[in-house]
Amino acid sequence: MRAVAVLYILGWVLAAISAAMIIPAMFAVAVDSIVHVQAFVVPAIAVGFIAGCLIIAFKSQRVFADRRQSILLMTLVWIIVPAAAALPFYTSGFPANAASAYFEATSGFTTTGATTLSDLSQAPASIIVWRALLQWLGGLTTLIMLAALLAPLSGTALHDRQLRLVGHSAHGTILHMREALREITPLYTALTAACFSALAITGIPPFDAFCLALSTLSTGGFMPRDGTIALYGSPAAEVVLAFFMLVGAVSIIWVRAIFQGRWTIVSETHEPIWIFWSVGILGTLLAVALAIRAGDLDPWVLGHTLTLGLATVASVVSTTGFAISEQTQILLPYMVLLCLCIVGGGRFSTAGGLKAYRVISMMQQLGREFRLLVYPHGVRPARQATEAIDNEITKSTWIMLTAFMLIIGVIAMLVAWTGIPFSGALLAATGAVSNIGPAYEFARIAEYPDAPTYGEMSPFAQLVLCAGMVFGRVEILALLAVFNVLFWRN
Repeated sequence: MRAVAVLYILGWVLAAISAAMIIPAMFAVAVDSIVHVQAFVVPAIAVGFIAGCLIIAFKSQRVFADRRQSILLMTLVWIIVPAAAALPFYTSGFPANAASAYFEATSGFTTTGATTLSDLSQAPASIIVWRALLQWLGGLTTLIMLAALLAPLSGTALHDRQLRLVGHSAHGTILHMREALREITPLYTALTAACFSALAITGIPPFDAFCLALSTLSTGGFMPRDGTIALYGSPAAEVVLAFFMLVGAVSIIWVRAIFQGRWTIVSETHEPIWIFWSVGILGTLLAVALAIRAGDLDPWVLGHTLTLGLATVASVVSTTGFAISEQTQILLPYMVLLCLCIVGGGRFSTAGGLKAYRVISMMQQLGREFRLLVYPHGVRPARQATEAIDNEITKSTWIMLTAFMLIIGVIAMLVAWTGIPFSGALLAATGAVSNIGPAYEFARIAEYPDAPTYGEMSPFAQLVLCAGMVFGRVEILALLAVFNVLFWRN
């Protein structure tokens, strides 16, 4: 296997990260000091120089079409890009040490949303923007890799006409990525702009609306300020965030099919409907519990409890992790929060977790097996809506679940070994692998207040959680191939 094409594409990815650093540098020029400008300009020059060297040195016309090359590229991108993106954090002193800076960058780029910064009011505006922009870029990278590289390893059943909506074709993988970038980026950008406009209309300050929009469509979860969304005092903003978090949590193929009027594809994909119903039901139940606890039957208060409940559940199901309200966070039982983190959002989306499609597929298979006990000779086809599911997909789903649980268990034990209570370590590990880092903070205050924050964890625990974030962002079956010696042999 030749790694020339891999390093060439990695160079372009690093070039994009270097160019993106100019945006927070412009904010630093406007509202911060010259020190913070240098914190972005110097890393941008350094990363840009390395990117240019890779592009010039490894430029090749060789077709990038080998699966081993694809997996190697994904692994390098999710490990090396956060190292480059961590430079502005480290040089600015937010956070203060190298391990925390890498944790912050990995959490941002993998759209996990766990943060080591304890007081955002002290952080410069350029750092706040860089965190949000890093999540947005990570979400875009996730969608492109899902469409161009991971479709055969996704453990899902998709028709060719569905994959072609996001650039899947019969050409080499470089063309896959170019087509995916061309098809996905305009839609992703337009949805982000729509979210920003809607938040600004609801009364959210423009700077906060900009950062929240970047984090919402990427299902990232970084907040632009300390506190919760409820402190903005805008129920309309909560509704807007809930809607766009769900948009980020469902398949980009389904969303694009709606904009293109491909109603056949829209109707044959039921996973988004399951996600909407689950958020509606669980959000309403949480709102009822909040209303009972408040004991106030005023219509305005009841309406606000409903928006809080829906936004809170949407935040967890989509694996965004926004802190909507302290009251709703306390009402979420530990086990419910843990299960919602594991299930996550939809396939071919920026959401993390095991994915609702796989969970429902496994439940359907269990139902078929139970019915075979009663009717041993019955023939029951495996389908989700109009999509047929073969035995190989079902097998890969169960293997992925097993690997998913084992990885969470190993990471939880390693984090607990550093002195964190096991229940907290388990939720931190689940949040890392499911890319919903704030879930740990949701339960920490009520369940284990003596447990450390992410910033107070040891460098070892932070790096272990970074590994969990990478495992969660890449399809686990694909990443496990990295550790298989036979996979790399010719």
